[in-house]
Amino acid sequence: MRISELGILNSQEQSSILDTTPPTSTKSSYRSLPSELICLVLDFVSPQDQETLAAACKVNRQWYFAATPYLYRYPKITSVNYTKFVTTISPSSTPVKPSRFGGLVKRIDLSRIVHDSRPSSIARLLHRTQGSLEEFVAPQAAFGYIALVAVGNCKQLRLLDLSLVSQLIELEALFQHIQDLPQLVTLFFPRSSIFDRGKSAFSWPPRLERFSLAGRIGDSFLINTCVPATLHELQIAHCPFIRDTSIKHLLKKASHQLTVLSINYHIPCLSFNAFDKVLVICPHLERLTISVDYVSAHLFDEENSPAGHPLRWLSLESSGNPGVEKKITPDDVFIAVAEERLSELRVVRASKRLGWEEENSRRMMIDLNELLETRAEEKGETGAGVWNFDSEYSGKTEAFRGFLK
Repeated sequence: MRISELGILNSQEQSSILDTTPPTSTKSSYRSLPSELICLVLDFVSPQDQETLAAACKVNRQWYFAATPYLYRYPKITSVNYTKFVTTISPSSTPVKPSRFGGLVKRIDLSRIVHDSRPSSIARLLHRTQGSLEEFVAPQAAFGYIALVAVGNCKQLRLLDLSLVSQLIELEALFQHIQDLPQLVTLFFPRSSIFDRGKSAFSWPPRLERFSLAGRIGDSFLINTCVPATLHELQIAHCPFIRDTSIKHLLKKASHQLTVLSINYHIPCLSFNAFDKVLVICPHLERLTISVDYVSAHLFDEENSPAGHPLRWLSLESSGNPGVEKKITPDDVFIAVAEERLSELRVVRASKRLGWEEENSRRMMIDLNELLETRAEEKGETGAGVWNFDSEYSGKTEAFRGFLK
């Protein structure tokens, strides 16, 4: 009998078969990256780039576990994926079946949701994420009392934005549920649905730093409220019933702590020059956003812009109503800076509705831009200048949000 018949191959046959036989090991030949290195890579991905983070989860099991926290940290929620997101975070209305994804979510932005949600689903979503949630933007509809109660249980919440809410929310109920939020630093009132019954004894969140006032607020709230000692940024807009006297009373109470102020359209009870003395009332302002509907060129007079004022950033908004487009010119600002009254001013933003780009004002705007840049260069600073922008009052308070971040 030949050896080959006993199962022992000759050398020629053995080599030919070995060449066509795959390796016995099924393990991949590459070595995986350390999880720490993968996390460092993911740190460079923008939280808004949800597509990239979702693709990273599909690489392999290791990348899935590394990228999932980044994907759910700041989810992009739309009407298309809202129902699936709620089901993923809260698979059951009872806590019997918890989701491991709820503790990953730090921001819930429902501003893109209009008629796709219910108060119960929002409350359930807040309940499942309450241990980690830091920012919440409420939807326009379906934000009822049950959702407000759920907000009060989110003890890590740092930002609460109710500016889009259309349902009626009473001040007393709102403060009752947010006053014990220990980490809350930014609060946006509903623009058109707040209700004030005249009660003045409200307890503010202990660490509130930024506050956007809006809605059907009465003068009594501004006059009687105790301003939190931690507050240093304030916006007032879309308040149809308050007058300049109550706003000034509020500003005087907070005058030594406010560094950022925005007074924007629409506040119909204010006069055309109601806040010409805003820099005198608030001597520590560094950033001011104000609608030219409520100030005049006298804002930059010697008695209204005291020498050495720390203002560094000025944004002039405009409603576009007839008669306001020529109230303030680049020369008005130029003189205040040149005379050292606003010597720290570095950035001026002007609505295109003011007409600064027109031929008769363009030369003045260029001179102001050169002056601001020269002052900045003398102190080794950058970023100074004049910018024109489009004004659109959409209710989302873009000007205020811009300098909150």
